[in-house]
Amino acid sequence: GAGNDRVFMTASDKGKRQLVSTDRNGEARRVHAEGDLVTSFQVAPDGNSFAFKQNYEAFVMPLLPGAQDVAVDTKGGALPVTKVSSGGADYLGWSNDGAKLNWSLGPVLYSAATPSLFASAPPAEGAAKFAPPTSGISLAMPVTADRPRGSIALTGARIVTMASTDGGIIEDGVIVLADGRITAVGKRGAVAIPAAAKIVDVTGKTIIPGLVDAHAHGPAGTDELVPQQNWSMLQNLALGTTTIHNPSSRASEIFAAAEMQRAGIIVAPRIFSTGEIIYGAKAADVYAQIDSLDDALAHVRRLKAQGAGSVKNYNQPRREQRQQVVAAARAEGMEVVAEGGSLFGMDMTIIADGNSTLEHNIPLRVFYKDVIDFFAESKTNYTPTLVVSYGGPAGDPYWRQATDIFAHPLLKAHTPPSELAAAGARRVKAPEADYVDGDNAREALRVAKRGVLVSIGAHGQQAGIGSHWELWSFVRGGMTPLEALRAGTIISAQSLGMARDIGSLEVGKLADLLVLDADPVADIRNSDKINRVMIGGRMYDPLTMNEVVSGTKPRLPYWWEAK
Repeated sequence: GAGNDRVFMTASDKGKRQLVSTDRNGEARRVHAEGDLVTSFQVAPDGNSFAFKQNYEAFVMPLLPGAQDVAVDTKGGALPVTKVSSGGADYLGWSNDGAKLNWSLGPVLYSAATPSLFASAPPAEGAAKFAPPTSGISLAMPVTADRPRGSIALTGARIVTMASTDGGIIEDGVIVLADGRITAVGKRGAVAIPAAAKIVDVTGKTIIPGLVDAHAHGPAGTDELVPQQNWSMLQNLALGTTTIHNPSSRASEIFAAAEMQRAGIIVAPRIFSTGEIIYGAKAADVYAQIDSLDDALAHVRRLKAQGAGSVKNYNQPRREQRQQVVAAARAEGMEVVAEGGSLFGMDMTIIADGNSTLEHNIPLRVFYKDVIDFFAESKTNYTPTLVVSYGGPAGDPYWRQATDIFAHPLLKAHTPPSELAAAGARRVKAPEADYVDGDNAREALRVAKRGVLVSIGAHGQQAGIGSHWELWSFVRGGMTPLEALRAGTIISAQSLGMARDIGSLEVGKLADLLVLDADPVADIRNSDKINRVMIGGRMYDPLTMNEVVSGTKPRLPYWWEAK
């Protein structure tokens, strides 16, 4: 405020977000304003007004003197309310002199002059009202993408290219890459190796494409800070997940991390995300109100401006709201990954209404012919997330009790010891028949055989190994190892619209691949026996995550390794 006698802050009480103040001793508490769906408040320097955020937009209203508790309503009431932004507002704040209110959306900074927000006198009839600015100052800056230079040839391995439905397997094969992309794949003797290429003999090994986790939750940062080294991201990469798609994350963290990965500032899988979900539950920090197609377009465009290539259509209660999200995303050229919250009826409308994917399993133990026929006639893809299957104990608890994750060398190398022990040392067991991951995998296979693209989605349950649990659970449900590996590579890439660049080992694609000590086509449990990981042509030793062959950059020490 204008004086230095009171400290303003945001508080919560009985489900409402409040603007409160105290004296400098923390006493004489006053509640100035409160609202059910408000997310934050910012008091103007002169103390005469305050800005607040609701439904991802910025608003301004007068701040009354004294201790009057005013109900905040975006539609106004006894006090005028001005909508300041159009399409979303982040980092809301006043200039030091109070002359402007500033906010951003994506890389663009917007401002509004304070005098324009409220009329100083009753406006004349027909006078123009405040119009939110539609242009601002772009703070974007070009940064060179990270790309290793030079050629590498991997020789002698069994290569599972995934270039065809039979795996496109090449015995005694050669992969040549230059500047991060594949330039040749074929049998030894049939591929020309550049004289300047670094040759890596991988005789006796098996090479597969990097895994693509289509439903990968997990931390990208904390309090909007992206760490120089994220052990969870490194753990995923060390165990072979070279691309992640996170269908619910904090935009201010996940998209910053994605750009830092592309620029080579951090080591991590390729990162894609929806940002925040388009959520139908009325809770202050997550609710995305949709009452029209224009509302849906505003939310979709907000996320697109922040860096999203897909949106999460999540539990909007009315079907027309969910349909409006689909229409808005289609208009903006974005994928729609949708979740039905374990409601069979909602899942069926998600398929009927043309969402790009259905996330999480349909909550039926067995699909009858009508469901399979219906699903097969759609263009909706399926990510059943077997590790968190509805209907009973899922793949996560199954593999925790069936394996010793605390003894896995690659998990021990990159997961904090206290966390790894807590997650795996003491396990809950159930009768084998109680676990439902295999049942849900079996039904996913039935729709896959009818043409539905079925992908892995490890849900962030246990960084790194979760993608392998998905592969293994698919085989528990009846897939062949090759079918499961396709679900974890080329099928996931196709479902996400990324198969032009990732998912298989073909000329022109990014050099994302795994060198394995044993063949997962013979035994799917070999999928985690990783000898080397390569992402975009940079090769890493998975045990240390030091760069090898393509460079010599070492991993930084983890915090628990500090002496």
